[in-house]
Amino acid sequence: MSILLNGFKIELSAPTFTAYVEQMPNNKNIESIREKHQDDCFIYWHEGQLFVIPKTPESKISIGEKTTLQCEENLKLLVARVNHLLPTIVPDYNPVRFQPVQFLAKKTELVKMIIEKQNLTNYSQILENFKIIPKYTLEARLIELRPNEVFISIFLCLGTNWKITASLSNLQAQGVNLRDLYVVRRQCKTGERRLVGKIDSLTHGIINLSESYNNLSQIHEDEIWLEGSKASFSHCLKALLGNKYYSFEREREREEGNLLIGTGQYEALKKIKDYLKKSPLFLTPDLQGNLKEQIEINNDENYTTMTSTSTVEYCFDSARTKKHKIAWYGIRDYGPFSREVFSKKSPNILVFFPDTIQGKVEIFLKSFQEGISIKEGQFEKSSYSGGFAKIFCLTNPKFTLERIAWHENKDQSPAKVYKAYRKTIEQILSKMQEDIDAAIVIILDEHSNLPDSINPYLHSKSLLLTHGIPVQEIRYSNIQKDKKSLQYILQNFSLAMYAKLTGQPWTVDQDQTISDELVIGIGTSELSNSRFETRQRFVGITTVFRGDGNYLLSSLSKECSYDEYPDVLRESTISILQEFKRRNGWQPGDTVRLIFHSARPLKKVNIAKIISECVEEVGKEQIVEFAFLTVSEEHPFIVLDTSQQGYKGKGIYAPERGKIIQIGKYNRLLSTNSPHLIKKETSPIPRPLLIRLHQQSNYRDLTYLSEQVLKFTALSWRSTFPAPKPVSIYYSELIANLLGRLKNIEGWSSIILNTKLRASKWFL
Repeated sequence: MSILLNGFKIELSAPTFTAYVEQMPNNKNIESIREKHQDDCFIYWHEGQLFVIPKTPESKISIGEKTTLQCEENLKLLVARVNHLLPTIVPDYNPVRFQPVQFLAKKTELVKMIIEKQNLTNYSQILENFKIIPKYTLEARLIELRPNEVFISIFLCLGTNWKITASLSNLQAQGVNLRDLYVVRRQCKTGERRLVGKIDSLTHGIINLSESYNNLSQIHEDEIWLEGSKASFSHCLKALLGNKYYSFEREREREEGNLLIGTGQYEALKKIKDYLKKSPLFLTPDLQGNLKEQIEINNDENYTTMTSTSTVEYCFDSARTKKHKIAWYGIRDYGPFSREVFSKKSPNILVFFPDTIQGKVEIFLKSFQEGISIKEGQFEKSSYSGGFAKIFCLTNPKFTLERIAWHENKDQSPAKVYKAYRKTIEQILSKMQEDIDAAIVIILDEHSNLPDSINPYLHSKSLLLTHGIPVQEIRYSNIQKDKKSLQYILQNFSLAMYAKLTGQPWTVDQDQTISDELVIGIGTSELSNSRFETRQRFVGITTVFRGDGNYLLSSLSKECSYDEYPDVLRESTISILQEFKRRNGWQPGDTVRLIFHSARPLKKVNIAKIISECVEEVGKEQIVEFAFLTVSEEHPFIVLDTSQQGYKGKGIYAPERGKIIQIGKYNRLLSTNSPHLIKKETSPIPRPLLIRLHQQSNYRDLTYLSEQVLKFTALSWRSTFPAPKPVSIYYSELIANLLGRLKNIEGWSSIILNTKLRASKWFL
C-alpha cells in the first residue's frame, strides 16, 4: 500500500539563515511598512516581532538588527516566505489569485473538447465564450508526521475555473433571460470588489441592477461579465442549446471528472513536480529551498502516523448487544434503538397532495405502509419488506389523505401553487380535533424548484412547523418509481419520518468509563436574503448528542448582529450546559467529557475561548474533560492510495473510510468516504476532513476524537448511508439552510423550534 499526500517536501539548504529583526508590539502599521520596502525585502510580523528578509544580496535594509536565525525555530516565517515566492516559480503563468496562488492551464479547455466530442460545431460560435479551464492552487504548509519532525511542504489542489465572456446583449438577443443573474467586473481597480451586483434588466447596453454594493444602480455592459458560476452556465446553456444541453452536461461531467478523479490528480501532481523542480526557491540570500519527492505516509517501529479504524458498528439496544455493520439490516433484524421507549407508537400523519395525482399517491402510501415485494424465484429480495409499522415497531399508524384542489383550479400559474397548499392546510388544521404527529407533503416536480417566496413545500413546512408538526416532503417523480428504485427511496423516507417523530433509529459505541459524555455541535446561520447586505443578522445553532450519538436536542439562539454574537453564544452555551447538568444529574467529583465540534467559526470570533470559559463556569464541581474541534472540508489536502483500484470503476486511488493521518501535533486528516460509497466513476476523489484540536482543550486524545468524528458521520438519519461530515456539524448545516429559506416566507417564526420541536429532527 502506498498512501500519498498531494504535496512535496521542501528541503532547506542550510540550518540557519540571516534576517533582520525588530521588536514591534502590534502590527497596525505593517501594510505601510510593506508598501514602502516591497522592492527590497520580504516583511513578516509574528508575536511582537518584525522579521525582514532581503530579496537579494544587494538589498539595502534599514529596519531591524541583522540576526542569524535557526530554520527549525522559524518555520512559520519561512513558510510565509515560500508562499510569497510561489508566483515567481511559475513564470510562464499569470496568477489569477495570490493568497493562495492560483493559475490556469494554457493548453486544456473543456468546453472546446466537449464541442468536438459531442459534434456541437453548429453551436461553437455560441459556446466559444463559455470556458471551463483546469485551475491549479499552490500553497505552502507546515507538516508534522511525527513529533518534532516539522517540515515545509508545497501542496497542489486541482479544480476548474468557469468563465462567461459573452456579450450580455448577444445572450439576451438569443433568448437568455438575464434577470437575477450576477455580474462581475472585467478589471478591478484598487479597493474595488469583483462582484458588482444582480441584474434587473439590460437596455441599450446599460445594466440596471436590482441589488449591488454601494447602491450602484447602473453599469455599462462593457465593464462587466456574467459571473462564471455553475448556476449561470446552466441557466444560459439551457436556453442556448435547448435539448442539446443535457448531452453537453453529461460530457462536461465526464471530462471534469477525468480531471479530478484520483488518477487525474495523481498525473497532475507528477507533471507539476517536474515543472517546479526546475525552479529552486531562493528564500534568502543564504538559504535555498529544493522540491523533493511527494509526501508518503508510513508508520515505523517508533511511531504510528496513520491508523485505520475498525468498521463502525450500529447499535440497536442500550446494552450494546444488538449490533450490525449495515444500518438498515440492523433495523430490519432488531428494530430501531428506541423501540421500547418510543412514545408515538400509533402516530397520526396527514398527507397533502394535488388531487390530480391521487391514484399514484394511494399506491405509494400502500407501498410505504405495507412494504414492497420483489421475488426472485421463491426468495424475497426486497430491501423494503413489511412496511413502515413493522420495520419501526409501530402499531396502527394513521394516515389521513388531504387533497390540494388543483384539477379545477383555473389559474395554475406558479405564483398560485403555494396559495392552494396554504389554503388546504389552514382549513384542515382549523378543523382538527386530535393531535397531529407529522405530515407528508407531495409536490409536483415542476413546482419543487420554484423560488422560496412562492415555493409550496416551504410554505407548507412553515405553516405546519408553526403548529409543531414536522414535515416530510417527496416529489411526484419519486413516488412513481419502479419497485427496484422505490425500495431504496422508501428506506430513506421511512428513516427520516421515524426520526422526525422523535425516534432514535440507531446509535454507536461510546466510552463507558466516565459519568457523562456530550458531543455538542456549534454552528451559525446567516439570516440574509442578499449577497450585498452589510448589516447581517446571525442565529447560533447548537445540536447536542450523547457520546453514543443519541440525539438530544437542537437549540437556536436569538437573532443578533456580528458584534453581539460572542455574548449571545456565551449565554446560550451556558444555558444548555446548565440544563444538561440538571437533566443528567452531574454530581460533585463526577468526570464529565464535553466535546465541541465547529465547522467554520465567524472571523475574529474566538469561539474556542468562549466555550472554554462556559465549560469552566458550569463545571466547577466536576472533573471536566474538554475538547474543542474544528472539523472542516476547506483545506488543501488530498489523500491518495495508489494501491486502491476502486469498486466497479469508482474511487480509484481513494483511501478506505476510517483512515486517520497525523499532519500536525493538533491536526488529523480523516477519510470518511470509500470506493464503495462513491456514486459515479466521474466523481472527484473525496477530500478528507481536517480535524483541528484547539490548544485550550485539556482532553487531547486525537485518535479517540477522530474515531468519534467518524462514528458521528454514521449517525445521519436522512439516509441509510453515512454523511460526509459528523452529524454534529451536518445537522447544523441542514438547520441553517432551512432557516435561510424559511426566512423568505411571510409570517414564519422559529420560536416553535426551541419548544415543541426541540427534540424532533424536523430538518432532515
